[in-house]
Amino acid sequence: MNVSWLLFKKSGRQSVGRLGLTAAAVALGVFILLALVAGINGMFGQDKRDDWRKMAYLSSQNNQKPIPGVSPLKISLASPGNVNKINNKNIYVTSVYAAGENAVKLPGGLKTPAPGEYYLSEALAKHAKENPAARIGDRYGTKYLGIIPVELEPSPDFLDVIRGASFEETTAKDQYGEDLFVDIYSTNTGGKPAGLGVMALILLGAGGTILLFPIVMFVAVATQLGSAQREQRYAAIRLIGGTRRQVSEILLLESFVATLAGIIVGSLAHLAALPLLHQYRLGDMRFMPQDMVVNWQQYALIVGLTLALSLAANWWGMRHVQTSPLGVVQKQKVAKKPRLWRVFPLAVGIGIFGWMLSPEGAKWLKTTSTNDMMPLLVLMLGIFLVMFGLILAGSWLTYTLSRWAARWTKRPTVLIAGRRISGQSKQVFRSVSGVVLALFAGSFYLTAVGGVDRLNVDAISNNGYSQLKKDTALVIVDSTDKDFTELLRSQSYVKSVEKIHQNDDKGSYIPCRILPVYTRHTCPDGKKYALVNFNIEVVKTVVTVDEIDEQAAPTYLVMLDSNDHIDALRTLVIQNSSPSVYRYVVSGTYAQLPHINPEIKSFAEMAYAGIGLTMSVAVCSMIVSTIGGLLERLRSLLTLRLGGMTIGQLKRVVMVESLIPLLGVSVVAAGLGIWTATVFLSALSNSVKPTLTPIYYAIVGGLLIAAIVGIYLVLPMIKRITSLEENRTE
Repeated sequence: MNVSWLLFKKSGRQSVGRLGLTAAAVALGVFILLALVAGINGMFGQDKRDDWRKMAYLSSQNNQKPIPGVSPLKISLASPGNVNKINNKNIYVTSVYAAGENAVKLPGGLKTPAPGEYYLSEALAKHAKENPAARIGDRYGTKYLGIIPVELEPSPDFLDVIRGASFEETTAKDQYGEDLFVDIYSTNTGGKPAGLGVMALILLGAGGTILLFPIVMFVAVATQLGSAQREQRYAAIRLIGGTRRQVSEILLLESFVATLAGIIVGSLAHLAALPLLHQYRLGDMRFMPQDMVVNWQQYALIVGLTLALSLAANWWGMRHVQTSPLGVVQKQKVAKKPRLWRVFPLAVGIGIFGWMLSPEGAKWLKTTSTNDMMPLLVLMLGIFLVMFGLILAGSWLTYTLSRWAARWTKRPTVLIAGRRISGQSKQVFRSVSGVVLALFAGSFYLTAVGGVDRLNVDAISNNGYSQLKKDTALVIVDSTDKDFTELLRSQSYVKSVEKIHQNDDKGSYIPCRILPVYTRHTCPDGKKYALVNFNIEVVKTVVTVDEIDEQAAPTYLVMLDSNDHIDALRTLVIQNSSPSVYRYVVSGTYAQLPHINPEIKSFAEMAYAGIGLTMSVAVCSMIVSTIGGLLERLRSLLTLRLGGMTIGQLKRVVMVESLIPLLGVSVVAAGLGIWTATVFLSALSNSVKPTLTPIYYAIVGGLLIAAIVGIYLVLPMIKRITSLEENRTE
């Protein structure tokens, strides 16, 4: 070890650039791994904190068995209508009723609220304090008991209420005749899968794999940078009497120091970024800071895997020295021709998606139950086969393209480049494999995300309530024994109220004289009523009628002096109607905003960020690999220059060597990414359509341009490494 440390110190200054790059690559990988694991822990923690609420749903699906001596806790997560909101965000209401003195208790020792009592989450209590005019607490009872314990909250931004229900509420039915309350005898899930589903785990695994693969390649490439020169140095040690063990110790020490430095830097960067990670929102909600941590077991596993990967990559690059001190001369021997079997996994993956498009595959997808995970598993298998099939088949495709280019070209630079690629197709493709994978993943995700962005536009036109004007509201209370007209008019924030009639099948009958006041429509002259169906897509022209059904359910159009009072209106409706009655308050202002699921939006944002990071790392990896390739080919490049080739010709040869696999295989990868995303979305979603947006072309085009520019910026080093002054000792 003393000899190893001495040699490391003597050569450290000479290798500081390479070791620094290796440490930077490791640091980036460790940082991404720690952030990914912390995020997954946050998701599991978020879901685990909400397990006790899921018991109501699980019990409604499969009733719990009574426990002797324990009275049931009647619980309901049902919320007829949409009145439980603040601004444009949902409030989750849990209504509970203790059916006896021995009723099961709420988790965390929380006292079961009696009728009229309620708890608010910290975030909702903050809203109530900042917006006293909305009288949020008055919606749920008369006695405020305090904040819901953090142990029962999935997120610091979660808006929820635990309120005490009356016995009369527990016996009521919803509008479909189903029970609103279920009996539970335990809040323990008993090992049932109330946590993250299989689909979420598969998507997380796929996304993590796609994200981490280029980083792993970057670490491997950076670790092996300059292997040709190091092999010569270590071979010289063997020739003067150094043993294999001593050479191995030198290799391990050098790699260990660089990797350990990278682990330390990556870990410190993760700790510094934790405040920013805690502000990340999934589905418009942050994770609990105490959940978003990496435990010691996970950290030890990450460190162990990183060390093992780095040491293994370093050993693999130097394995010729371990065989013989003269084995380094065989480094640039012609590699074996890639076999056709490398295309087989890619062909199987393409076959899976092709079968999905066939009549038999489409019929299977259509007839499979929505609860069956098999279609998703088959599709994910196809994606992995195509993704890694591209990496495996890349060398064969590169070999084929180079042979074709060398056969049909009349340019000497292309001929030389094609011949060199065909002899080292695996090594050449390895340098661009990260970019190829990033292009496939980027094309797949961006095609899908483009469809999500399209939903933002369609969400408004498909939402019939967006026909309401701003600062208006539509109030529906499924109760014929009470007229809300005068009650609504008596509120200081209400400018006007009109009672209209609604037919569930056809729509709402609105007098033509008030139609332009509350909606964005007008009636033709001489017409009496307009028929507007808010439950279907927006129409350009409304249907008009002269007679209406007076027995239709009453509905109220309300003009507010400002949309800021929409929550006060909701509170008014809740206070003056039964919790079991269907109640609906729609804001015309909010109806004109996109209303797609915030989790879908969050995953779309994650896709953009992940693809951006993956592509950046892939370009860096390609540049480093190109530098390493030039250093390994020093003798051949020097020979070509001594044979009369100019620096410009050498640069063109190297550029062609990089462009053939980069452009050729990348076109295949991008095309497969778009196609597989199209099949994937058509199989699993009826609303999200595959879309190629200008952002897609900008990102993919930017990646290819960045890769080409990166190679171009490396080319000037050819002049230096092939100069006679640099190689006078060869």
